[in-house]
Amino acid sequence: MEPACPRLLVSLLLLSCFVSPELVTPIHGQSDALGFISVDCGIADGTSYPHESTSGLRYVSDAGFVDAGAGANAGISPPYSDRGLAARYLTVRHFSGGAARSCYTLRGLSPGGRYLVRSSFYYGNYDALNRPPSFHLYLGVNRWAAVNVTAPDDILIFEAVVVSPADFFQVCLVDIGQGTPFISGLDLRPLRAAMYPEATVNQSLLLLNLRRPAARFALNRYHFWRPASSYKLYRYPFDSYDRIWQSYGDVAAWTNIMTTADVDVSKANSFDAPPVVLRSAAAPVNGTRLDFSWSPDTSQNNDSSTAAYLLLLYFAELQQLPGNALRRFDILVDAASWNGSRSYTPKYLSAEVVEQVVVQGSGQHTVSLVATPDATLPPILNAFEIYSLRQMTELATNNGDAKAMMGIRKTYMLKKNWMGDPCAPKAFAWNGLNCSYSSSGPAWITALVLSSSVLTGAVDPSFGDLKSLQYLDLSNNSLSGPIPDFLAQMPSLKFLDLSSNKLSGSIPAALVRKRQNGSLVLRFA
Repeated sequence: MEPACPRLLVSLLLLSCFVSPELVTPIHGQSDALGFISVDCGIADGTSYPHESTSGLRYVSDAGFVDAGAGANAGISPPYSDRGLAARYLTVRHFSGGAARSCYTLRGLSPGGRYLVRSSFYYGNYDALNRPPSFHLYLGVNRWAAVNVTAPDDILIFEAVVVSPADFFQVCLVDIGQGTPFISGLDLRPLRAAMYPEATVNQSLLLLNLRRPAARFALNRYHFWRPASSYKLYRYPFDSYDRIWQSYGDVAAWTNIMTTADVDVSKANSFDAPPVVLRSAAAPVNGTRLDFSWSPDTSQNNDSSTAAYLLLLYFAELQQLPGNALRRFDILVDAASWNGSRSYTPKYLSAEVVEQVVVQGSGQHTVSLVATPDATLPPILNAFEIYSLRQMTELATNNGDAKAMMGIRKTYMLKKNWMGDPCAPKAFAWNGLNCSYSSSGPAWITALVLSSSVLTGAVDPSFGDLKSLQYLDLSNNSLSGPIPDFLAQMPSLKFLDLSSNKLSGSIPAALVRKRQNGSLVLRFA
């Protein structure tokens, strides 16, 4: 079991030619041959396994994605392990060490690339305390959702479409003092550049997470295969991007229209819904309208008065209609239409997506498909997705500085509170750093104090990549080897303390000149 001014865009869907090649097992933070990252959090380092129900996917240990020594593994025990769940729900990594923030780093990405990120949580009373926790989930340095586990057998899944600003991306768990953060699984899937154009570096799309009684997961991406008793969940390889499409469930006032014919999805490319999802549609049994509703997602902490939603409605006529039959309807949101939403007619075996950005206040919102007076057939709906639009207002540390600090952390195996982004958010800035913040650009590191930090070995070249660093204190450690020349090439450096180490050789001439002309305070003894 797997778990304002609104606007309209009508575009035809493009079928991706997806394949299921034999995948190369990913190792230590790498993606597989499809560019997928599939992580089972909590299994032993070096282990992997094929997914039980999807051809070609392979899940790997999270050891290469989380800092060494961060968190601990635990397994789920009966009765919560006896539910026929996918294997990734049977282990967790929990972070009980008191760190305010614990992060996973997904590497090997394309700067500016578009990705689907999915995180999964199943408490399962792994700690035998029977105290379901609450904590926060972050996309990089911006809050994603509140993970509120209300029962041991809750399964929570969160999905987002993001644009990565760098060649790595981080997902973080933040302790809010209401139990130990944990995670069961983490997935990343690359999307084509043309997909979900509303997602930008400054705006992510968060899939609404509202549970329906008939649905197994609280993911608002639905299709209309029926009956619900033959529950159908589609993901990879049916969806080449491994989006999860689940059945909306039975509605007494609705019936189902299906076809085995191919649905043409070849003339546009914004959303790439899988054809199998579009071969079924819901329609009212005896009536002229089809309605469904959604409410603000409290887990996403949106300002309900200004919350904006991306509504994607998928249509394809599945019946070859006689000449005297007409299926035509208006598409309304909260009883209001918009330009182009009147008198819509689905095309026979040709899929379209109707897209609307809705900016409205708090409370429940309703989509209504209402047959026009001249229609002889009721409206239909093949599938839908609902996202909230999240502004990524918090700016991360400059990419070069962030990578330099990660290199320094790795070289010296530093712990401290060095998790996630070095400077952002300010509340989680790494100990020993001073950062320069700007409202219009990324933060830069201006000071780094690592005195008495048990540093051994050579002075790491990553220090030289901190281009805005003005103050560097490496005193009272056990650094050895020569004083590197690159220290003299750091353009902003004004203070350097190398005293009380085991460094050997002479001071580079360029450093001596800087000390003599007063541009650098140098301490070395």
